[in-house]
Amino acid sequence: MDEWKRHSRHVTRTRRWKVLRHQILERDGWACAECGKRGRLEVHHVKPVRTHPELSFAPGNLKSLCPSCHTRHTRRECGIPDPDPARVAWRQAVSEMETPTEQKEIPCSLP
Repeated sequence: MDEWKRHSRHVTRTRRWKVLRHQILERDGWACAECGKRGRLEVHHVKPVRTHPELSFAPGNLKSLCPSCHTRHTRRECGIPDPDPARVAWRQAVSEMETPTEQKEIPCSLP
């Protein structure tokens, strides 16, 4: 089960990490460094803790990412290829269809 072990757990559970995480979020303007989204953000190790433990607390090795961008980076690190562009386009089209349109008020003929 070591294959799925989170190598950064011993880093991210420390007080030092919590302070550094806040500093990185402030440095990056509380926005994703890739797409600019705001909201829930994760601090990403550019060079993974698994292969570069000496860079665990190096600010130059850290950047703020939204969950989507963080997932994309993590998938690449694990060797999982990016999704097929046709599939991404299909997913986008479906999500646009699901977006609720303006609902018009329908007059009621009840007394």
